[in-house]
Amino acid sequence: MSIKTPFRKSDDPPDLPRKENSVPFSTERYKAPLPTPPNRNVNDDLSNASQRSVRNMMVPEPPSQSEHSSTLSATDDPRRDSFVANWQSSTFSLLKRNLKTNIGQPMAHSSVAQASYERGAQASVISVNQIEADKIETRNIIANYGVEPFEMLHLVDIWLQQLLDEFCEQRDHFKHKLKEKWLNQELTQLKYDNNDRVRKIHAAYVELEKARDEVFSRESFNELHSYLRNADENATDEMKEKFNSLVENYFKTLQHLQFIDKETKATSNDYYIGDLKKYLSKLKELNDKESHTICIVGLEKAGKSTFINALLGFELLPTASERCTQLRTVLKPPIEDDDQRLFATVKFYDDQEFRMFFDKMTKKTDESQEQLEQRKKEVSQEREMLKAKFPEECFYLGGSSDMQRERAVIIRKLHEYITGELYVNIIKEIAIYTDKLPGKNYELLDVPGFDSPIKEHREAGLKAVKTADAFLFLTNGQQPSLTEPQICLLREIQENQYEAMERAFGIITKLDLCQTAEKYQEHYAKAANELFSKDFKQEHIYVACPRIQILDPNCEEFRVIEHKLRNFGEELEHGFEQSKRGLKHFIECELPKTHLKQLVDLGRMRLARSVLDRLEQIKEKQLLPENLTKMSIDEYIKEYNIEKWDHIYNKDIFVPAFTKVNVWHTTIITKQRSQFIDGVKQKFFSSFMDHTKELIERKHPIEQLIYETRGYSKVQLNTHPIDNAERESLSVELEKIVDKTSDILAEYFFHEYICEFENILNEVCPQLRDLYRAKLTMEKCKNETHALILRVCRPIIMASLRYSHSDLEPKRDAISYLISIAPIVAFNIANSLDRDGTSGALGKEIYEAAESLAAKNTPSAAIIKALFKK
Repeated sequence: MSIKTPFRKSDDPPDLPRKENSVPFSTERYKAPLPTPPNRNVNDDLSNASQRSVRNMMVPEPPSQSEHSSTLSATDDPRRDSFVANWQSSTFSLLKRNLKTNIGQPMAHSSVAQASYERGAQASVISVNQIEADKIETRNIIANYGVEPFEMLHLVDIWLQQLLDEFCEQRDHFKHKLKEKWLNQELTQLKYDNNDRVRKIHAAYVELEKARDEVFSRESFNELHSYLRNADENATDEMKEKFNSLVENYFKTLQHLQFIDKETKATSNDYYIGDLKKYLSKLKELNDKESHTICIVGLEKAGKSTFINALLGFELLPTASERCTQLRTVLKPPIEDDDQRLFATVKFYDDQEFRMFFDKMTKKTDESQEQLEQRKKEVSQEREMLKAKFPEECFYLGGSSDMQRERAVIIRKLHEYITGELYVNIIKEIAIYTDKLPGKNYELLDVPGFDSPIKEHREAGLKAVKTADAFLFLTNGQQPSLTEPQICLLREIQENQYEAMERAFGIITKLDLCQTAEKYQEHYAKAANELFSKDFKQEHIYVACPRIQILDPNCEEFRVIEHKLRNFGEELEHGFEQSKRGLKHFIECELPKTHLKQLVDLGRMRLARSVLDRLEQIKEKQLLPENLTKMSIDEYIKEYNIEKWDHIYNKDIFVPAFTKVNVWHTTIITKQRSQFIDGVKQKFFSSFMDHTKELIERKHPIEQLIYETRGYSKVQLNTHPIDNAERESLSVELEKIVDKTSDILAEYFFHEYICEFENILNEVCPQLRDLYRAKLTMEKCKNETHALILRVCRPIIMASLRYSHSDLEPKRDAISYLISIAPIVAFNIANSLDRDGTSGALGKEIYEAAESLAAKNTPSAAIIKALFKK
């Protein structure tokens, strides 16, 4: 068979190697002036004569495979052997003549040394130009031929036909859903149950309407928000009463919603309702709490223990220079009617809890396996010694006059527990009872730091934050920028807690260590901005110096710090007291207000919408008749059984709707076919061209990438790996753009035809409004559209962009694959002329590949032969 190849001159011998300017993927059009070598100097210009002499001696290289691979085989073509033999003979003759001519002349070593660089630089420029040209060519091909409009027309026709079939299939379903059970005289024995069901639905509907108009009305929510804005510290009990009343109404509403979901068989909403119930129960539990927990967290040595000691007014917790707090430590108010004056309790893990934590013990960062085993042995031995005190050890203050000494003895023992690393997996909690806590019903938690190398410390800290009513986040002002562990902690808190940052207080410590007021202001501003950027509320950020609260006013350290506080400003001087007041106000006023606000927001944003949805579903599913609003439920049941609904349904509902959508469908596919095809082409073309602008304008620094890439040797510059990687990346990116364009086209189809189908039904038949919903989803439209478009576009990308012009074999395979998959598209590409009046490099190769494929004994050979015949 003979295939026309418009790019080969009639007088070119088909079996001889082509000249450079006739190679199909010639690099001639991509050549650019050689860049100046980076190490060139003025002496290079003085040696031009010698360089030209050496250049005359240079032996020409054999033509690369890419220059003659279109006509000569790289493996088994006998003409290649003859061609190479002739080239070798001429090369050695030239070398011999040059040696004779240049004997005794000096060698221009600098020119020889630069030859490798010049070839690499020239190859880089060629590669860049090839990529740029291939990008433009691929973009134009896909924009014009990437979508087959007739395939899209056929696809939309199938979709609309499916919608019509679905509508017809549900004809009886709609009818029976509205009327069947009431009209069937054979269901007399089920009449009572059916009436009971209608009564329950009607009762639920009435309650939901009442809730919509009262509890979930806009006026009700506005009133609650106004109350929250104006509520003060004296309204705590009133807020809790409002909270309990609102929770009770919410739970009743959820019961009605569940009943309606059961009747509509909307089982997918079960999890949603269950989640709302759990959240309401959690909010109610928080609102009913008698005592509130405040957690103090931060990096090691951020001043957590010092801050707690300052709140108490004396040094109760250890504040050593090294890591000190190893255990969960809770400060609680005194137990009422306690004659023995309980000071502290130490709770121990039981055997099961201890074994779980003991098995989880892991090596610390700088610990060997032997050291870990020794530490575990010491933990077991220490626990055995303490077993006599299980399950709880209590410390009491006696009635002696020397109470300070008794307390000091107890505190030393507690220090041993709190700071001892062995007790992490032995002691569950240390509780210290004191009447010095700020406010009533407080519990303060001092937990291990979150940058501790011990895993148990980090887990205990996060768990404490999750269960606390508020948490103080202490950060060292001497290091104002938040560290990665701090940022990770805050991110974890926000991801796992609903409105967690509403409960967060940022405390900036140790700024009293600044030497100048300017340095203090700089650190304070930076630390405060860091906290604010992590969603801390501005009014919850404080700077404090807790150290001065526990110092003797007569000591030198007190006087030095006091002098600094006065000079540094009021924020630091009064920051500690302001933080105490802010915390007290939050716990006693803002926390109940926060719980009520969360409850109100839950009702406004989620429950109110659910109530409206269920009311609409009752109407959409026609669980209740429309005329029930004009009569009582008993009157309706009596009248309903005698009405004739079949005739009304067919005459006024189904037939008009079906007729209109069927006519509209026929009009789209036949009468407006040309308009449809033009619209598809224009939509795909414009969307794809818009999304590929950045890709087309992008530059490809191949030479720079060669310099940056580490390889076996830098003596020879090889552009091929970089070129291949760049083309791989561009191909992947271009296919993603095709995906995006395909999604845009699918969305256009969905809204223009699928949604319009539903709109026509709703316009013709108000009774069917929102009752009928097409089963065809947006996702399915996207998948089917994507499959058809990618069937053509991926072979185009592989054939025109993925492989460079030096990778002839895979490129030709890709072209052959394109012809096999989409022969008509390949034919259109091959016969499309560019500005030069030719079909470009890809078009040439398509014709050559078509000639080869047409000669094979395959089912598609006849089609290819017919398309590409002369």
